[in-house]
This record gives sequence, C-alpha cells and structure tokens, in this order.
Amino acid sequence: MALFASNIANAQSKSVGFFANPDRFFYGGITAGANFSTVDGDGYGGYHKVGLNAGGIVYIKVLKRLFVSMEILYTEKGSVGVMEYNNYYTGTGFDKYYLKLNYAEVPVIFNFQLDKRWQIGVGASYGQLVKVKEEAVTQQYYNFDPATHPFHKQDYNFVIKGSMQIGDGLFVNAKYQYSLSTIRDANNIPLGYGGGAQYNNFFNLGLMYLIGSGQAR
Repeated sequence: MALFASNIANAQSKSVGFFANPDRFFYGGITAGANFSTVDGDGYGGYHKVGLNAGGIVYIKVLKRLFVSMEILYTEKGSVGVMEYNNYYTGTGFDKYYLKLNYAEVPVIFNFQLDKRWQIGVGASYGQLVKVKEEAVTQQYYNFDPATHPFHKQDYNFVIKGSMQIGDGLFVNAKYQYSLSTIRDANNIPLGYGGGAQYNNFFNLGLMYLIGSGQAR
C-alpha cells in the first residue's frame, strides 16, 4: 500500500513539473521578450513593428493545476507601414509610416497546467499610455502632433497565453493580445493614414524565469 501511494505521488509530481511542490503556492520572477505589432485601422497590414516587452511577474496557486499570474510590464506597440507609389515626374517611390506606442501594462491571466511542461491561459490586460511617436516619410517628412491626433490614455486587452517549460524555472511564453476598446477615434486619425477606429493587435514571444517560495495555506 505504501509503495502504491508513493507511485501515485510521483506520478502527480511529474504531471505538474516545476509547480509540483505542494508546500509552494507563490512564485515570482522576470519576463522579457519581443512584441510583433500592428494597429488595425491604420491602412496598413502585417505585424511589422517590433518592440520590447519586459518586467516582473508573480504566480499564485489557486488549485493544483490552476494559477493566477499578474505582470507589471513596459511594452512597446505600434505599427510600421510601407506603400509603393508611382509618380509621373519622380518615378517609383515608397511612403513609409511609423507609429510607436509605449505602455505600462498589467496583465492578469488564469493559467491552467496541462502537464509537467505546458500551460495555457486566458485573461485581460490594462495598459497606460506613456509615450507616442507618429511620423511619415513620403516626398517630405511629417511628425504628427499627438495633441492634434490624440490616442486614448488607456488600453484594455484580451489575452491568450501559452507557456512551455524548458529548464528549472525557465519557460518560453507566447501571447496574443487585442484591444477590447478603440485606442484612437476615427476623427483623430491623420488624413490619409487609416479609416475607422484603431485597435492594438499584436503577439509576443519571450522567456520567463520563476522561483518559488511560501508554504501551503
């Protein structure tokens, strides 16, 4: 009977990997990676804007396989667009558009442990806009005034997340996020650079390192 119970405990431990310790309910660490972003409604397509995503993260065990995580991040979103044009006098050229939106962001995600290596999660995120830079290069340079073409200061996102453990406390993360409300109203978009309301749309690839502490409640 003792051997049978030991085998069950070992099987359960292996099934949840790094999070197997029953006396550990709190985990903290750091996360860093890259965002691949676009802005729906800017008149361009493709996830061409690459930006930093980094900060701290905590995990709290709610149930054996269910964890709530919260991150405090610095994250760079935005858009990059290139469009070819033909001019009778100057020939072929390219219009280039650059939008940089930097946020302080707090995602809260419910994570479910599938097995000892894999997690999936779903949640929401609040972002506070801290910096905007919007410019275009056509036949001349334009630096758009954020006061004239303002963005909303808050960004609320839906989040889907997947994680894979690759080492002791080390994970590879993939996240997809989309704005739940517009980041800029249609009437504030510079003429010729989009139509309709605009929304952040991006995915993130990165690494997460966790350490655990605490006793079970």
